[in-house]
Amino acid sequence: MRAPTLAILGAALAALVPLVMPAPAIAAQTNYTLDPLHTSVYFGASHFDRTTVRGRFGKIDGRIIYDPATGAGSLDFTVDTGSVDTGNRTLDGVLRSDQFLDVQNNPYARYRANHFVVEGGKLVAVDGDFTLRGVTQPLRLEADRFSCGQTVLFGVHHDVCGGDFHATIRRSAYGLTRFLPDVSDNVTLRIAVEASPGQP
Repeated sequence: MRAPTLAILGAALAALVPLVMPAPAIAAQTNYTLDPLHTSVYFGASHFDRTTVRGRFGKIDGRIIYDPATGAGSLDFTVDTGSVDTGNRTLDGVLRSDQFLDVQNNPYARYRANHFVVEGGKLVAVDGDFTLRGVTQPLRLEADRFSCGQTVLFGVHHDVCGGDFHATIRRSAYGLTRFLPDVSDNVTLRIAVEASPGQP
């Protein structure tokens, strides 16, 4: 075989290499399902500027799409407003009434976000929209901590992402004006989220 022929054959093989070599792996976003046993939403509001009234919501459902490699993702979760629990049945009844959460007409609050704020390789905040009593307002959740990794429970390995977040909302922006200003307009939210890979 002549040298020119060998050169042509070599060039042809070189051109084929990118077609037959496996492509590098592309980081893929993963669907995570919230673990209701380790996900909670707590709230607090000042009462006559002396004490803080606190409570929680016990029923939360949602999905997270997240790529730990890039920090990109989105989330969508709902809170059953009827599950409000302050430890005081009378107060819970008032909060469920049309004076506040209006559970009968607005059984769910919803938070949707598609912008995860990453700094120095760490998730520091999530920007999204919060809907309460049919009113939607932008809301940023600040991350106190967030990480992904494996946990071992009863000898079984689980992939888990989770963290603690906080935010402050003005309840009057959602039409909750009853008892202002004796009960403060600002309501603090503290949210603990834990999720594992699940179905889309």
